[in-house]
Amino acid sequence: MFALGAAPALARLGDRARASRDGPPRRPGDLARVVRPRASSSVANDAPRGADSAPAPRARSRRDALAALTAAFAAACASAGPPPPPAFAAYGASSGAAEDADGASRGGPVAFTTFYGAAAPPATYGYLGGTTPDKAKYSYDVPSDWVEEAPSKVEKGAGGQDSRFVKAGSRGATRCSVLTLNRAGEDGAAFDLTDGALAAIAGADSKLQESITTGKVQSRRTTEGGQDYVTFSVTQATVPGEYVVKITVDNTGRLFAFVLNAPERVFEQERETFKKMTDSFKTYKNASQFL
Repeated sequence: MFALGAAPALARLGDRARASRDGPPRRPGDLARVVRPRASSSVANDAPRGADSAPAPRARSRRDALAALTAAFAAACASAGPPPPPAFAAYGASSGAAEDADGASRGGPVAFTTFYGAAAPPATYGYLGGTTPDKAKYSYDVPSDWVEEAPSKVEKGAGGQDSRFVKAGSRGATRCSVLTLNRAGEDGAAFDLTDGALAAIAGADSKLQESITTGKVQSRRTTEGGQDYVTFSVTQATVPGEYVVKITVDNTGRLFAFVLNAPERVFEQERETFKKMTDSFKTYKNASQFL
């Protein structure tokens, strides 16, 4: 009888224990709501990787666009070519002309331009470009691969250097210049085309002076357009090289000298170019050496 009476109580105690352990009883719908999020999360995790990598095509397209932009920039730079050489403002032709640029790019013969010099007073130094043909005191032809340099105050004032060009890449070893000297001596005596005029020019160039003293000097006289010229060839003895000095005295008694200097090896390679430059040098008649 005790066992029959205690059975319901024991059952109720068991129910309370299970309730405290498992929580309140759930309806079938509650279980579905709990399970569904877990199932959907599982589906999301198990989805194909292609769905997560959807932004990848955008990343690849950015890289492709950058590569295309880089290729276009490189093509534009290649088609533009090297920058053109500076224009010769006071020259007989523009060094940026098509024949000059094409000849340089093809490795063909170098084009020439005519430089017109002003023979300006000693106080005017540091200028480039020469003058215009109608105001020129002298002129000579220059290869397009030579670069003009401005004479310094000392070179202009003490040495009489009016213009100078240097062959590009020669570091000044291959160069030409024009020197102008007024009447010789305090008595105003005019220069003449002798070795004395060559010595006066060498006074502004110590290397030329040494070459004249220790080397071999040859000369030849020519007449061009009624103007007399003497061209001296000076072979250096101490340092292999050669000078060419072409001098003349204009109608005002002013001495002009075209001086070209190059190492022996370069002189042999470009002898025809140097001859053309030297032969092209000439002076013009002037009302006065100061105008």
